[in-house]
Amino acid sequence: MPLDLASFLHHTPVSEKTVIYLHTDEETVISYEALLIAQTRFRKLFITLEPKRRYLVHTEVPGEEEPEIDFLTDYEEVEALLEDAGLDGIHDGEQGILYHNLLFLLMNP
Repeated sequence: MPLDLASFLHHTPVSEKTVIYLHTDEETVISYEALLIAQTRFRKLFITLEPKRRYLVHTEVPGEEEPEIDFLTDYEEVEALLEDAGLDGIHDGEQGILYHNLLFLLMNP
C-alpha cells in the first residue's frame, strides 16, 4: 500500500529534502520536491518526486559556501554515487549513508 506523500514529506527532516526549480520557458518556473537518497562526505544525491525522476547532486567544494548543483543524466554516475554511499555506510574509505527515503521511493513509484 503506497504511503501518503504529503504525510511522508511532513515528517521528513529538512536536511533530507530540497526543492528544485526548472525553467520551462522565460516566464514559467516549475518546482519539484526532491528527497535525499545517498550521501558521502562531499556529495548528496537527491531524486525528484515528479513522474519523470531526475537525479540531482549537491557537491561541496572546498572554500565555497554554496554547493555545486548538477543534474546527473548518466545512470552509471548515479550507481557510482549510490555505491560510494554504501548500504553499510562505509565504502572506499569514505563515510557514506544510504537514506531510508530510497525505500519510500521504491514503495511508491
